[in-house]
Amino acid sequence: MYAIDMKDVVYEYPDKTKAVNNLSLQIPIGAKVAILGPNGAGKSTLLHHLNGLKLPQSGSISIMGMPLTKKHLKSIRQKVGLVFQDPDDQVFSSTVWEDVQFGPKNLGLSAEEVKGVCEVALGSVGMLENKEKAPFHLSYGQKKRVAIAGILAMKPDIVVLDEPMAYLDPQGQDEVAALLQGLHFLGKTILLSTHDVDFAASWADTIILMKEGSLLSVGGPELLVNEESIRNAKLHLPRIARLFRLLPNVDNDNLPKNEQEAVRIVYEMLDYQRE
Repeated sequence: MYAIDMKDVVYEYPDKTKAVNNLSLQIPIGAKVAILGPNGAGKSTLLHHLNGLKLPQSGSISIMGMPLTKKHLKSIRQKVGLVFQDPDDQVFSSTVWEDVQFGPKNLGLSAEEVKGVCEVALGSVGMLENKEKAPFHLSYGQKKRVAIAGILAMKPDIVVLDEPMAYLDPQGQDEVAALLQGLHFLGKTILLSTHDVDFAASWADTIILMKEGSLLSVGGPELLVNEESIRNAKLHLPRIARLFRLLPNVDNDNLPKNEQEAVRIVYEMLDYQRE
């Protein structure tokens, strides 16, 4: 069973733009997936299909073996938590605590159960001490963490994030990256859209490149140092790869995707020079 199984999915907007164009995709349970592509590639529309905000106009989607249909929407939305790009679209209650408990309360949990899952969710994103604060008093990065906590309180199997790094300062990006890694250690399947090639290359185990609603490529992080794939997706190589491409005696077919690989290549070059 796959976490997500999409077959020949089509979604067309009223202006005839095919935001998802005959797309087939299978995501294993426990995967860390980054979806990249230019603006208008269909990334957000694809993500919105995964918990039923949008339903395919043709084709089919299964979530953890359950067909995505109106009949199963409630169950699927418990399995798939969607974090919007802008937390102001998601965090709307008068306090952080009220916001995070909204989902669990609507699941019919007891007051004690709601308290337990909300404390765990807020603790996992480092926001428990801010539970009585009004969301509009929080920084943008803090609001993003509250939005993620609201999803985690629902105990989903799959966490979907639309541009989680957007508009965050470097420290905020590091905090979200650490949080995503922690969620993966808990066994969550994670899908996110991003324009951050460097983050995707160092974090994801599966890369999806999209353009005009269609899949260009699906593979490992090595796709992000394949110049043809990157060019077709209107992206650029990771910074570390661009740096190494300027160095002499570096194999352009074996560029590093991240700092760890760069260090390995440097040591190999030094060993070669000593020989």
